[in-house]
Amino acid sequence: MMTAKTTWLVTGASAGIGQSISIAALNAGYKVVGATRDVAKAQVANPGFAAKGGIWLQLDPAHPDSSSHFAKAQEEYDIDVLVNNAGYAFIGGVEDTSEEEVQDQLSANFWGPLRAVRAILPSMRAKGRGHIVLISSGAVYMSRPGRGAYTASKTAIEAVHECLSQEVEDLGIKVLIVQPGSFRTSWTAHCKTPAAHESTGGFSEGYKGTVVEQWVGMAQNIKTGPLPDVFKGDPDKAAREVVKAVVEGHDYLHLLLGPDCVRAAEQKLGALRHDLEATREIAMSTDGDLPGSSNLNTSGVGL
Repeated sequence: MMTAKTTWLVTGASAGIGQSISIAALNAGYKVVGATRDVAKAQVANPGFAAKGGIWLQLDPAHPDSSSHFAKAQEEYDIDVLVNNAGYAFIGGVEDTSEEEVQDQLSANFWGPLRAVRAILPSMRAKGRGHIVLISSGAVYMSRPGRGAYTASKTAIEAVHECLSQEVEDLGIKVLIVQPGSFRTSWTAHCKTPAAHESTGGFSEGYKGTVVEQWVGMAQNIKTGPLPDVFKGDPDKAAREVVKAVVEGHDYLHLLLGPDCVRAAEQKLGALRHDLEATREIAMSTDGDLPGSSNLNTSGVGL
């Protein structure tokens, strides 16, 4: 049960949906610790946070040493709700993206949240309660050109949380995966593109005139110009729904936010249904003939 003493830790709390969730939780009467890479900048960007009683914590989840910092934060503040929000999007073609850039994307979007979960989970287990919230992305339903590294990072960390939800459901710990669509935040300004091709717009010569140029170019334009009208989401409305789900309880694992995310999920489900039906006969024919076996595995144990 939530009380006024319930403590939230929100990573990436200085901007975007993380900022909105922090303020929404404070407005609901909870204690909020906001993790940010630069406290001085965060104080300027989100002045209402401290004014409402929020506590800033300098912490970069992507840093290899962040596990110890999360553990220290847990000892000091006794976290009840962990919101893994910090991250960024890397937009670039698969061929044009360096291994280092992929590693950096995974450090922020995969290893950072995983470090936070592993550091804070022991205390939640000991208390027999807690909430783990992952701010993922509706991009998991849209494998668009130029989003290979970003979509891979979000899909991978979602898979971890899906498994985690089953591991901790009998321990009093709830997991929620939030999948926002296109929201009007500063998130787009922090997108990164292949450094090796910065002088040519973020893509190599071989991809000029292709969908890679189209999608990377779109990301470049969004970084430097006003948000297009396709970004309709209100981050404050989204934040209130996240807080409401945690406080009042939820019987779902994935919280989709935004009509565009709903459409993308429906298209993905339709595509999967098509492939399932198209290959069902093949799939059902590939078991070996084992003596005394019905050859019907319904448990999923082998997956």
